[in-house]
Amino acid sequence: MLHELLLALLGYTGDLIVDEREHRRSLGLPLSPDAPISDERAFKLAPDVSFIEPSERDLIERLITLGFYYRELDRFATKSRNLSWIRSPNLSPLERISELSKKKEEKPSVYRRAIANGIVEILSVYRSAVLHIEQKLLSESLPILATVTQGLNKFYVLLPPLYELILEIERNDIRGGQLLNLLHKRCHCGVPELQTCIQRLLWHGHQVMYNQLASWMVYGILQDQYGEFFIRRQEERDVDHGSSHADLSRRLSRLSTDDTSLTGLAPGISYLFGYAS
Repeated sequence: MLHELLLALLGYTGDLIVDEREHRRSLGLPLSPDAPISDERAFKLAPDVSFIEPSERDLIERLITLGFYYRELDRFATKSRNLSWIRSPNLSPLERISELSKKKEEKPSVYRRAIANGIVEILSVYRSAVLHIEQKLLSESLPILATVTQGLNKFYVLLPPLYELILEIERNDIRGGQLLNLLHKRCHCGVPELQTCIQRLLWHGHQVMYNQLASWMVYGILQDQYGEFFIRRQEERDVDHGSSHADLSRRLSRLSTDDTSLTGLAPGISYLFGYAS
């Protein structure tokens, strides 16, 4: 029971704690690793488990929601980073081309990858907490559910909001400047621990933007392979047809001010970011 619970807290289900989406495999509906983030909590106690009291069942199901949030956050981070092709030196040229074409179809984002790196940092803290609980329970005779609840209680204010964040990112396909705007909005909350986590994610996103700015301003190199930077290369067709300064001013004047709030940026730069996003 203890190990089933601890594994579920790290996203691994089994016979005692099941994933309702994985259960569909038995019905001929396999769950793809690249499936979108689930919008409903899928971790449940198996219905045929009858030796657990109703009060304990409620407590366990509340605990394993953390495992579900961890699993979805980890899936988002793995998908956004998508570095498996780099770590596979034995791939044939054909397989490598297939991996690269698959990445192009998924519309990669360096900003999402940076945010994913921050999420990995937060999840490593959660894993360490679960490991500490396991060591504590194995070395001392303590009540299992009370010890696990006490050790992971602080993550109830962190993982659910982060899960809602990645759900919004995936649903609306948010990237680039829009992603930084979203994180800036989410920073304004009344929970200091959550605010610290989101500020860390925002820091990772800013590193990408500052590197792009430095590359452009110092070396004149436009380092933006996925079209997320607020400075764009002018296409030849735009040069042929021409966009007058007045046309550009009219386009900028129609922008909503809701998309132009970027933390730590000068007003002019944040305005351009809203334009690009």
